[in-house]
Amino acid sequence: MDIDLKVTDQDNYLVHLRFAIIVFLALSVMALDVRSKVLADFRYYVESALYPVLVFADSPHSVSKIVSSQFKSHSDLIKENEKLSTENFLQRADILRLKDLEYENEALRKLLNSPARHNTKRLFAEVIDVDPDPYLSRVIVNQGTSAEVYEGMPVITDMGLVGQVIEANYSYSRVLLLTDPNCQIPIIDSRSSVRGICSGSGSHNQIFFNNVPRSADVREGDLLLTSGIGGVYPRGYPVAIVTSVGVSDSQPFAAITASPLVEIDKMRYVLMFSTNTQDSRDIDYAQKAKNITDNKIILNQQRVRDLIDKLSVKGANNKNEAEKIEETSNEVKHDQ
Repeated sequence: MDIDLKVTDQDNYLVHLRFAIIVFLALSVMALDVRSKVLADFRYYVESALYPVLVFADSPHSVSKIVSSQFKSHSDLIKENEKLSTENFLQRADILRLKDLEYENEALRKLLNSPARHNTKRLFAEVIDVDPDPYLSRVIVNQGTSAEVYEGMPVITDMGLVGQVIEANYSYSRVLLLTDPNCQIPIIDSRSSVRGICSGSGSHNQIFFNNVPRSADVREGDLLLTSGIGGVYPRGYPVAIVTSVGVSDSQPFAAITASPLVEIDKMRYVLMFSTNTQDSRDIDYAQKAKNITDNKIILNQQRVRDLIDKLSVKGANNKNEAEKIEETSNEVKHDQ
């Protein structure tokens, strides 16, 4: 029994000794590698030799990852295809409705004898800077007068109205956002056709719907559109959604707030377009109208001149006759 205990203690001692020697050698090799870099080439060759073994050991994980990504990509493509097909179908239906509205608009314009106008000037721009003043809501875009940008030019995104250009330089422009307190936009409630003026509150997510009587039919969730009054903003562009409607007996107008559709603090690209661009038909129509008006003015002026000449001739004849009568009477008196 004593012999077995002695053997066991000796084995444990040898195990601990070998472990200490291995740790010492590992630390020595690490220190040597860090200080002298003598083992860099050796490590490189060892890693190169063992690379196929590492690839083979990792192959099950790589294969499973590739297979799962392929199945996932295929599933995502099917879902995306279904989504795009649905959107395409809805857009085709909207296009049919738009064509019907275009035909109706053209018929009404013919009935009113009004020429059609087309907004053909559109310009894509990127937001490159934001006004540092916390009390102003203005941004700077990378398009200017060199691209035919002008002051008052409306600015939109794919979500709705952004604002208008208030300063145009050669290579950039400053845009006044609809959330700025100095911005005033004529708008209309799409549901009840109630008109008013929206003004900015200085906050990115709130504007005010002003000049609305207490009895007006405005509700939470109503969509506010540009009314087209004033000629700066075309009619029908989305602006905001009504978030609250407050009525007080002491105030003649309702206190209405709305949330802009465009995320002002997150937008990067905008679309600038001209509302006074006319096509050749409009120019021809205006020129013809001008020519007709000018011809009428010239004709009226000529008639006035002819009438004055006639009156002048008659006046001269009457004067000559009066002089002759006076001379005759003087001669008669003289003979008497």
